[in-house]
Amino acid sequence: MKYGVTGLQQNKMPKIKSITCQKILNSRGDWTIETKVTLDDGSEGVQAIPDGASKGENEAVYIPVERAVDIVSTAINDVLEGEDPTEQFVIDQILLDMDGTTNKKHLGGNSILSVSLAVAKASAQSKKMELYEYLARLYAPKKDPNTKLKFPVPVFNIINGGLHSHNGLSFQEFMAIPSPTLPFDKALEMGVVVYHNLKEILIKDGLDVDVGDEGGFAPNNLTVSKALQYISKAASQSYKLGDQIFMGMDVAAGSFYMHNSYLIKEEKKTFDSDKMSQMYVDLITTYPIIYLEDPFYEGDAEAWAKFTKSVGSRLMVVGDDLVVTNPKFLKSAVDRKLANAVIVKPNQVGTLSETFEFIRNAQKAGMKIIVSHRSGETGEDTFIADLSLAVGADFIKSGAPVRGERVVKYNRLLQIFNAHNK
Repeated sequence: MKYGVTGLQQNKMPKIKSITCQKILNSRGDWTIETKVTLDDGSEGVQAIPDGASKGENEAVYIPVERAVDIVSTAINDVLEGEDPTEQFVIDQILLDMDGTTNKKHLGGNSILSVSLAVAKASAQSKKMELYEYLARLYAPKKDPNTKLKFPVPVFNIINGGLHSHNGLSFQEFMAIPSPTLPFDKALEMGVVVYHNLKEILIKDGLDVDVGDEGGFAPNNLTVSKALQYISKAASQSYKLGDQIFMGMDVAAGSFYMHNSYLIKEEKKTFDSDKMSQMYVDLITTYPIIYLEDPFYEGDAEAWAKFTKSVGSRLMVVGDDLVVTNPKFLKSAVDRKLANAVIVKPNQVGTLSETFEFIRNAQKAGMKIIVSHRSGETGEDTFIADLSLAVGADFIKSGAPVRGERVVKYNRLLQIFNAHNK
């Protein structure tokens, strides 16, 4: 069969025409980068990079923003120009080879990820596919594309502490979690109702309702128990606690681990690992807590293993700093049975391909998957919403149902949910 010019153009695979980068502001008023990948068919993918205040020791290294802008626009552009953007693994491997380090310190995890994700977005646009559909095809090529979408359960961080605020509360996040049996729109509505209930209760008690980095309230003079009591009251005001709605915490214990002990300053308590474990047992006995993230410092492996063995059948013991979305650290956690659920943050590891490998391995190990934002986000970035759908994540963390950079993720999922439930 002979092809005319039109036929050749229709069958021509797109190529990367250019990659440019600029610095922009994130939700904390800090500089980050935004990368645009342009294909020779006119398709574009634009990706901003989030940043966390609370970071694991083994996360990919972020390089200074000005240097990242230069590296993406020059070195990476020069190498990837003319490459096939639909070959995601090939693109990511080129980036990894260019960097040549285990922690991305040469090119920077921020530089590499911005290109990796922008390439995927450009390819999706070129193929005229929704991003979540394109990512799902990359993630599981053999999966039936007509399979019903699994929507993640939203996890609402409605009281902020730790490094996400300056209120002296050691634990970082206190969450309201709708029942996994609810459809996404009802779960989102539940988070909104509880959030507003909590605001009214705090005001009534004379506490301030300023918010932390992730939109949760950050009043002063709270303790762990007081924070849980407030959420319990706010949730039970409208829903059946322990049935329709549950609770969770991101302890981020590494942030207050010092000299082999856990220092809870607001209560003037210093605990060893066993006493921390007992504190958690007391709390999950008192409150309907189904989610406990980073309950120990990532290097306190014995405590992780003992705790997961003891209570893992009762709740999710979630690894974040423990595994930093890195397949290597995940393998150690799986082999040693340190956790039964994991956080997924692409910017912890640096490429989409590595993120996919991490999720596949965690799912094979029977772990729950929680796709997560960072405390420093941008108001237009919805990538993790599409990612959560593509990989069939169990939960998504996008903060409180307030602030543009948080709600944009929830709104994206709601948009897709409504389109599929007309």
